[in-house]
Amino acid sequence: MGLVLKEFEQNFDLLRKLIEPLGVNEFLRDYYEKKPLLSPDNKCRNFGDLISLEKLDHLLATSELPPASIDMARSKPPISKANFTFKSGNIDRGAVVRHYQSGATIIFPQINLAIDELANFCRNLEFELSCKVQTNVYLTPRNSQGFKTHYDDHDVFIMQIHGKKNWNLYQQAVEKPFRGEPFDSSEHEAGKLNLNFTMEPGDCLYIPRGYMHDATNVGSEPSLHITVGLLVKKWADLMLEVLSEVALNNSEFRESLPVGFAKKDFDMSNARTDFRKLVETFANEADFDNVFNMFKQEYYRTRKPNLKGALMQSSVGIETGTSYRLRENFQFAIKSEGEQTVVSCAGGDLKFSVSAEAGLRFILEGNSFDRDHFSDLPNDEGKEIIEKLIAFGVIELDC
Repeated sequence: MGLVLKEFEQNFDLLRKLIEPLGVNEFLRDYYEKKPLLSPDNKCRNFGDLISLEKLDHLLATSELPPASIDMARSKPPISKANFTFKSGNIDRGAVVRHYQSGATIIFPQINLAIDELANFCRNLEFELSCKVQTNVYLTPRNSQGFKTHYDDHDVFIMQIHGKKNWNLYQQAVEKPFRGEPFDSSEHEAGKLNLNFTMEPGDCLYIPRGYMHDATNVGSEPSLHITVGLLVKKWADLMLEVLSEVALNNSEFRESLPVGFAKKDFDMSNARTDFRKLVETFANEADFDNVFNMFKQEYYRTRKPNLKGALMQSSVGIETGTSYRLRENFQFAIKSEGEQTVVSCAGGDLKFSVSAEAGLRFILEGNSFDRDHFSDLPNDEGKEIIEKLIAFGVIELDC
C-alpha cells in the first residue's frame, strides 16, 4: 500500500508542491471541493520564477494592450473600465498607473497566454488534474482592497509572490456552484468568519468554489499574487451528454409533453408514469464508456499545444539521422476512421493515412525515432508526417 501511495503522489508533482506538507491523497480526500487549505511556505517553493513586479512593469510598459488584457478593481470607491480605457477599448497605460497610485488593484487576466513560465505551469497542472487551468495576476497597492467579500464559481489556488495580504474566509454560500452561477451580494451573505490569516511570499491557499472571502494588503509593500483557476468538467456535464446520446437513439425522449400539461386541472399521474419509464430507459441504455471517452478526447483537443521551438526546428529541415521524441506530458487519443488515422490532441484532430498508423503508435508510445522510421511509406510522406507532428507540437528534437 505504501508503494502504491508513493507512486500516486509522484503522478502529481506540481500539485504536491502547492499543498505541502499535506499529501496529495489527503488533499483529494479531505479538502478538494470541500474546505480551504492554507499551505505555508516550506522554503522550497519559488513562485517568483513565474512572475515578478519587474515582469509586470515591462509588460505594462512595452506590450500591446488590447481590450481585456488588463482589468482593475477597487472595493471603494469602485472603478469601471471607462476609467482606464480609450474609446477604442484599448488600455490607457497612464490611467492604469494613476488609478493604481490611488488604491486600485491591477488585474492581468489569463496572463498565462502572455508569459511563457505561466503557460508551462498551467500546461503541467492541466496534465495532472485533467481540467483547464488559467492564471490571473493581482497587484494591489499598500493598504488597499480590490474586491468586496464574494465567492468564485471555480476552485482556486492563491500563490503569494510579493508583499503580504490578510485574508478572511467565511461560510460556503453555495455548495459547488456551476460555472457562471454568479455571486449576488443581495442574495449571498458572508456569514460567520471561519479563518483569518496573513499570506506571505511562498504561501499557497486553496479555496473551493462557493466559499465567501475577501483580502486586503496589510504590508508596507505592494502585494502580488497569482490566482490559479481550475475550470473542471462536472458529473452534471457528463450526465447531460449521456442523456443527449440516449435521446438520439430513442424517439420517446423526443416526444412532446402531454397536450394541455400547463392547465390547472391537468392530471399528472400518466405523465409521472411516462417519466419513470424514461428514467428506466436512460439507466439501462446510458453508455458511460462512450461519453467518458468523448469527454477525454474533447479535453485533449481544447488544450493549447506547446509549440516552443517549432519554428526553429522547422527551419533546420528533416534530415536522416536527426532524432525526434514525443513532447513531455503530451496527451492524445488515436483511432482509425475509414482510410485515415486520426490523432486527437491539443489543437484539434490531426489526420494521416491509414498506412502511417503503426509508425504513429510507435512514436506516441514515447519512442525516439528519425526520418527513416517512415521509410516504408511512398514518396515524401514520412517527411510530411514529421513536419506535421512538429508544427502541431506533438514532437521535438531529441537533444
